[in-house]
Amino acid sequence: MRFEISHEFDIPVDAIELAYLSPRLLDDLGARLPDMDTEQLEHDLSDGVLTRRWFFAARVKVPEFARPYVTREMMSWDENSTYDLKKHEASWTIVPRVKPEWQRYLTARGTYSLVARGDGSARIIRGELELHVHAVLRAIAERLILSEVKKAYEAEAASLRELATLV
Repeated sequence: MRFEISHEFDIPVDAIELAYLSPRLLDDLGARLPDMDTEQLEHDLSDGVLTRRWFFAARVKVPEFARPYVTREMMSWDENSTYDLKKHEASWTIVPRVKPEWQRYLTARGTYSLVARGDGSARIIRGELELHVHAVLRAIAERLILSEVKKAYEAEAASLRELATLV
């Protein structure tokens, strides 16, 4: 499943970029995601490139029928991203926090771009999400995952707006 999520800002791209680069971004984002545990595992800005790794763990109630199949570790992942300041673009991947042999069941990767739009800017996230499971389960699960991804990016947009106005 391919997806695209975009947000418009009435804030210049440079200010949004500074907010994106801020080590405080995940703290602000975490406060906006009450059903999620978050932790910054890596934040390294050098030679015009930000390398970042964030940990997420969903704290959601698993439906009764799914409890024998869905474990806590299945709802935890690392988001790895590399942002190039010259291109105003990042590449990202999601790595599930499951046994290595189970990681092959999920593929999630994409790009994250900041672009100037008149006096403001836009953020465009493009991605591919694929569960390598039975087709019926895959369709349902991918839609659920994508809805959570959209919520997280909505919260991040709000965090970027707030942090960008502090700059």
